[in-house]
Amino acid sequence: MPRWTELSLDPNSQIAIESRMATVTAARRPVTTDKLAYIRDLVRGKRVLDVGVVEHFLEAERDERWLHHHVSKSAAYCLGVDILAEPVQKLKAQGYNVAVCDITRDPINDTFDVMICGDVIEHLGAPQGMFDAAAKVLVPGGRMLVATPNPFFLNRAWRIARGRFHESVDHVMHFDASNIAELAERAGLRLDAFRGVAVPVSSYRSFVGRMYARMQNMLPWFGFAPESVCNTVVYECVKG
Repeated sequence: MPRWTELSLDPNSQIAIESRMATVTAARRPVTTDKLAYIRDLVRGKRVLDVGVVEHFLEAERDERWLHHHVSKSAAYCLGVDILAEPVQKLKAQGYNVAVCDITRDPINDTFDVMICGDVIEHLGAPQGMFDAAAKVLVPGGRMLVATPNPFFLNRAWRIARGRFHESVDHVMHFDASNIAELAERAGLRLDAFRGVAVPVSSYRSFVGRMYARMQNMLPWFGFAPESVCNTVVYECVKG
């Protein structure tokens, strides 16, 4: 599919918008309710670079859903990187293959099949650097996986419309499929797939919560995008 700049000099032109819409439509995949299982399958037997492994503070590694533990167990080889030096050293002492590194600035003299960026991009002041890094370290056909909050999750949109704030104060921006596609293309990658991550109805403890979840999950029947009921979206961008 051609880059929109090959079709028009105007990013607001109908042909440019239709081109991007075609990219997004082709990349949409069914919603999943198990992000960790999905990522484990993606990295199984691969050489993986996992970015942002500390997740703010070291105690996160005690959580059974700590992403880096699952990635390192499934991958054939895994290097984890983070900018937080002290927690990285403690993880290294526990036997994890980790290093202090800011991938937007520091070179990595190795190549990987997959680069995982789980809930990282929304914290970056200059997110293009992460895509540029992926273009350097991924092998041809390699995949960059970006998991990030969905700005158009209906619960989030409803809270914002009512003037309520309920987000991490360390988040500096949100992204949708078009934004990710543009960042990827600028680095020589392409958006290949994306899917929302929905909370299963069984996770709601109260009867009211379960009824609310069921009503929410019916929204795609009325023409809403499937990921509109998903708090998180996972994007896959391919090199070459």
